[in-house]
Amino acid sequence: MTAATVIGESESALSDAFAQRGWTDGLPVTVPTAERVHACLAAAGREPDEVLLSVEENRRDVTVRLAAVNAVLAGCAAEHFPVVVAAIEGWADRRWGAGDRTYFYMSNASTGGGAQLTVVNGPVRHALGMNSGTNLYAPAAHANVAIGRALRLILRNVLGFTPDSLDQATQGHPGKLGFCLAENEEQSPWEPLHVEHGFGTQDSTVMVMSGRGPEPIENRTGSSAEGILYTIADTLSRLGAMMPGGPVVVVMGPEHADIVGSKHGWSKQEARQFLYENFRRPVADLARAELKFRPDPVRDRTEGGITYRYGARDPGDIALIVAGGRNAGISSVITSWCYATPPGEFILAPVRVP
Repeated sequence: MTAATVIGESESALSDAFAQRGWTDGLPVTVPTAERVHACLAAAGREPDEVLLSVEENRRDVTVRLAAVNAVLAGCAAEHFPVVVAAIEGWADRRWGAGDRTYFYMSNASTGGGAQLTVVNGPVRHALGMNSGTNLYAPAAHANVAIGRALRLILRNVLGFTPDSLDQATQGHPGKLGFCLAENEEQSPWEPLHVEHGFGTQDSTVMVMSGRGPEPIENRTGSSAEGILYTIADTLSRLGAMMPGGPVVVVMGPEHADIVGSKHGWSKQEARQFLYENFRRPVADLARAELKFRPDPVRDRTEGGITYRYGARDPGDIALIVAGGRNAGISSVITSWCYATPPGEFILAPVRVP
């Protein structure tokens, strides 16, 4: 497309042209003019040709410039772009898949349908006006939607994960349009995720994981920590989520967090330990459902004559964050596409602003 063509066409017409060429997710886009792209580059303070991520399996590279172009397409403002860059750097972390880069490729190409979840912590949440409360997963804030969509367009346009080629998700889920949320740190009785992982309270970070769709958990009548946590563990332990297992994110609503952490004084570590101990199913249940599996010395344990398959390898496989509105006893869980990291090594990357 020539410069004259760009000048002569309206933004709406250009957006339609991009869609016809398969460069969008089917929704209208913002035209990535040189001025808009340069603004993103300036906001991140990175060299345009710097490679943020290389995917060996299909020989694709994500440069800062290509990331910026797709961030503009997605509707990002320039100040959103450092968060996008941080998420891509999280994707590039060698700990993803215990050092096996194939896990990143497969998590986007697999029939399992994982989407790239991004959890934001720290002061950048407020600076960008991110939503961490009511309607957490809904399009309730520009930053959440635009950042999540930008990352998805990068997967599509730069790395080639389109539904008609590399992306073979049997069903997928709406998070494949965009899957970005912020932790509601102010309404949590515990330290936020990034502080738990060694960052300071004034640091801003993103956590990345290949996640399945959020599953709601409703318990409006429970008043004990055990009752709330057992309800969450029961959802985690549904048969369809036990195979293959791996890291999970528990998104606890503020009302549930108040009961567990404030009213009854449980630490985050104690809550996670309880979840781990009850995140299990008898092996006989898996056999009844004809779920074929190999014995696993890490996740199989016999107690009282019953052999259980545990859904996590240890409590470190469970990330516990607080998010959502303080208006009902509702939480949710996000299970992972597969074993994405060693226990306790959820990938967090710092958001750097020049």
